Amino acid sequence: MALYYCKKCGRIAQENYTQDKQICDCCDSIMLPVPKKYLLDGYDIVLKSDDTEQLLIEELVKSSPEFDQYLFDNRDEILSNKSSDLNIKLSHGKAVMEGRDKGNSYGVTCPYCKATNLRKIGIVSRSVSASIFGLGSKKIGKQWHCDHCGSDF
Repeated sequence: MALYYCKKCGRIAQENYTQDKQICDCCDSIMLPVPKKYLLDGYDIVLKSDDTEQLLIEELVKSSPEFDQYLFDNRDEILSNKSSDLNIKLSHGKAVMEGRDKGNSYGVTCPYCKATNLRKIGIVSRSVSASIFGLGSKKIGKQWHCDHCGSDF
């Protein structure tokens, strides 16, 4: 493990083993390893102190031609927004996998699986079911059929 810093936004983070290059999760710039002079002796991931972090920012980040004051000042907000966007994308992906993303023009969702890919049970379908099964028909008193879980409600 090692500690990396971003010259553009000033983010300091541990390395990400899923990437060949260390990419800043805030501004997508390439991150560089923190030089040993800023690290606690014998450690690759611990800065000497809070003052050392300020010194690193002043000497390596703010003096860099790539430095962006806006990104530096709004780094926490940017990371928070990226996290929210990721959660939205993940929940949409889950809805796609579960078949709940289809939507309908009625604004109705299945009470059992929360899917929106529904269709109305027509009068003909209810009549045929009632004529075959009589009062035991599952479609009597039901208006909707869920194409995801197959329930009628």
